[in-house]
Amino acid sequence: MRILGLLLIVSLIVGCRASYQVQNVGGANTTRLERDKGIYVTIPTDGAYGSTTYPGSGQIVSQAVAAAFSRHAVQVHVAQKQLTSEETISTARNLGAGYLVMPKIAQWEQRATEWSGRPSRMSIRLTILDVMSGGQISSTSIEGRSRIVSFTSTSPESLLRDPLARYVNGLY
Repeated sequence: MRILGLLLIVSLIVGCRASYQVQNVGGANTTRLERDKGIYVTIPTDGAYGSTTYPGSGQIVSQAVAAAFSRHAVQVHVAQKQLTSEETISTARNLGAGYLVMPKIAQWEQRATEWSGRPSRMSIRLTILDVMSGGQISSTSIEGRSRIVSFTSTSPESLLRDPLARYVNGLY
């Protein structure tokens, strides 16, 4: 009986790990960002899954991105609202930002994993542009999936923090 209980505990621990994937889109990024150049982060459209939209998820993502870059960049600005492409570049230039970071939510699923057994999921695409030239520096996909067995709820936001921080650390 003890062995069965121990096996159950071990299987729960093994099944309790979140999984992440960070993948460069369009080839490897070898460019290092300069710390003395500011960052301008746009706000993506709120995430959705099926017919469910998650209000405020766009703002959550832009704040998480800004927090990750603020550990390295001299200055980080977050857009106040969604803008057109021309307005975004113009605003970034007016703020003196060197880089424009544009997150896009591809998947945002908040699940009550603790009782449903269905994992929360998150996937964003992060594109970084040089503000002066308009050239793309990097385009990366960051995905996360919560553990299947959990005693607490895991939000897509919490799945974003660790892989995003590791990705941004690698840019500097």
